[in-house]
Amino acid sequence: MHKDRQLHGQAEQQGEIDPEVREVMQDQSRAVAGRGPGVGKEVRKKRIFAEAALKAIKAKDERAFSELLRSVGVKDGSPEWKNAWKAFRSA
Repeated sequence: MHKDRQLHGQAEQQGEIDPEVREVMQDQSRAVAGRGPGVGKEVRKKRIFAEAALKAIKAKDERAFSELLRSVGVKDGSPEWKNAWKAFRSA
């Protein structure tokens, strides 16, 4: 137990938490809140999609943007597809 306190104290002094540990902590807090651990995976998936979409938009890469939309299940011509392209073109 004494070693745990030392490690905890060192982590606080450094002011940082390992990202993997933080992720597990967040998943556990979601589980306690009744939202379940699957919510964390979905949030990460959406964040990765948003980052990739932003990268494609900034690069004005229409092909990459189309592939990205298809990779997450957005069908050509669907309302989601049209809304995504409105956002792409307005950027």
